[in-house]
Amino acid sequence: MQELFDKMKEYLNMDTEISFDEFDGYYKQVVAFLNDNWKELNEEDSMRMLFILDNLKSNGEDRSKRKVKEAKKYAKMAQRTEIWANALIGRLREAGLTDEEIGKRYEAIYEAV
Repeated sequence: MQELFDKMKEYLNMDTEISFDEFDGYYKQVVAFLNDNWKELNEEDSMRMLFILDNLKSNGEDRSKRKVKEAKKYAKMAQRTEIWANALIGRLREAGLTDEEIGKRYEAIYEAV
């Protein structure tokens, strides 16, 4: 989990954009991690994963609007990351967090990166 979070921080601090292949590879690592571990994530890791998913989603949506051959693939990735993000938000709510608390924690992560 920490490795995925650190990689996202690295991507966000880059001056250039990563290639489709690297984006796709990272996306697949995140989904594989979630498939195997999402039920075991604690609140902190769930928030970090939500941060990762939100960034993947927004970047996927942005890239899907471009005139590139991978546009449809980016759109699918954005849709799937949104599904995972909604699942994590649901789990955080079940753990007793309000939407406001989730938002504040998300902002704290964003500002720290």
